[in-house]
Amino acid sequence: MRGFPASIRVASGIACPVTPNVEPTVESTLSTCLLVSPVDAPRAQFAALALVAFAALAGAAMAAEPYPLTGKPAPDLVARGISGENVRISEHRGEVVVVSFWSGSCNTCRNQLEALDRIAKTYKSAGLVVIGVNLDENTARAEKFARAQSVDFPLLVSTPRNTGRDFEVDRLPMVVFLDRAGVLRVAHREFKSRDEETYVRELRTLLDE
Repeated sequence: MRGFPASIRVASGIACPVTPNVEPTVESTLSTCLLVSPVDAPRAQFAALALVAFAALAGAAMAAEPYPLTGKPAPDLVARGISGENVRISEHRGEVVVVSFWSGSCNTCRNQLEALDRIAKTYKSAGLVVIGVNLDENTARAEKFARAQSVDFPLLVSTPRNTGRDFEVDRLPMVVFLDRAGVLRVAHREFKSRDEETYVRELRTLLDE
């Protein structure tokens, strides 16, 4: 890692060991993880905090990036659900469509799907449709994950390889909202519990149009 003295370079890919029965301190942890002597611990602590801050800023910048497909007709998609049925997004013109992209190895995806299921049950009669789309190449893992979810909307497990590229999905979970004309209006990357309120507010706006 350039930019830091050799004595405080991070050992990439090495997990920090914890000594049994010893309460670790910041200094001891930094000395071990950053491969530094106790004398260099203050510098190592500063370097570690700087790296954490840089990563946080980078993540925030990515989250704030505009979604390139906003305002454009959404790509069409045909894929198989866990019940064997084929689902086509374009068949839902005239309805507001939520497309949630997930993976069988994504725990946060589970939380988002549960939130979307609550929203779908509330606004289904108003013309809201929710579709979950797997982007995991491991179909067996995707099916196992999908069957473990107690949601009422379709979870598509066998999707074309170009799906993530067509929708420009850059992280999971990710959700997009389509208006009644099939235009992609909103996109959200990642998921936090407070996002559910935001989803409801934005979807109600689309449903009222």
